[in-house]
Amino acid sequence: MKRFLSTTAVVVALTTGAYAQSNTGNMNMDAVEFEQGDFYASDLIGMRIYNSENEVDASQTVADGAETEWDDIGEINDIIVASDGSVRAVILGVGGFLGIGERDVAISMDDITVLTEDGDMGDRFLVVSTTKEALESMPEFDRDMDDAMEQNAENAAENTEQMAENAAEETEQTAENAAENTEQMAENAAEETEQAAENAAENTEQMAENAAEETEQAAENAAENTEQMAEDAGDSMEQTADNAAAEMTRPEYEVEGYQNAEVAEVEALTSEEINGSYVYGANDETVGEIDNLMVGDDGKLTGAVINVGGFLGIGEKPVLVEFDKIQVMKNADGSDYRFYIDSTEERLEALPEYED
Repeated sequence: MKRFLSTTAVVVALTTGAYAQSNTGNMNMDAVEFEQGDFYASDLIGMRIYNSENEVDASQTVADGAETEWDDIGEINDIIVASDGSVRAVILGVGGFLGIGERDVAISMDDITVLTEDGDMGDRFLVVSTTKEALESMPEFDRDMDDAMEQNAENAAENTEQMAENAAEETEQTAENAAENTEQMAENAAEETEQAAENAAENTEQMAENAAEETEQAAENAAENTEQMAEDAGDSMEQTADNAAAEMTRPEYEVEGYQNAEVAEVEALTSEEINGSYVYGANDETVGEIDNLMVGDDGKLTGAVINVGGFLGIGEKPVLVEFDKIQVMKNADGSDYRFYIDSTEERLEALPEYED
């Protein structure tokens, strides 16, 4: 689930190097200590990026509240680490509103200056010398294509390895059988006449050709069966997801102390008030958690991205549900909103995974 952070001071950390040795025998076993000026890379995610019209000096501290004079141009969604452990770039989310319509661009760490605030807090700020318009004109960073290419490569490697193992086993067995038959035929030919020996040699050659043809046919049949099974499994999963979405309707639950909320009231809420809210099914059973709301070109709510499954935020699956399938209720003073859906956690997990 995405984190929504304010633009106030956030302590960030970043390591731009990696310790590497050619083997464990040469590894530096001295304890690594946290030194003054160090900070953790994990805190970088969600950090705001500012633009200053004036040149900034990383060796100088800045006054309390100086960031209010800078332009807030986006936040860091991820980092890119090179094979040597150094941070090559950060993935910056720019544009959009309340996290909706945001697009990712990658900028080099060399273009970012880390500034430290005066005083005991020692808060850090990230500043670049560019404009929000220039960032928004950069090509969008597409991480989904990298994931798909990596997955395809892994699948191809696994399939190739399995086919090679199967072919090796079949070839070995065929060779053993051919060798046994050839040895027996050679013994018989030696006991009989020269003509019998010639006939045995011809029979052996024919048997080898037949074995090769049978092996090739078996491999083709196995490939066809595997492809058909994969297609059938994909069709079944797609049909299950379609059925789960089609069966879902907006519930009309009655909850003590709550009443139905108007759509206009929900649209007036901020993402900070909605994101992270639990989604309930029948009998107030928790079936998921709202990660984000989708808004159409007309500004109306069209859907909600709900995280289901997983444990402590790990392994969650985001799915998209039409907003008219969700019942929104509020308490008497409007201080608490609850979201209900006519579904179970299992049926939501059957829906296709939502991708940004």
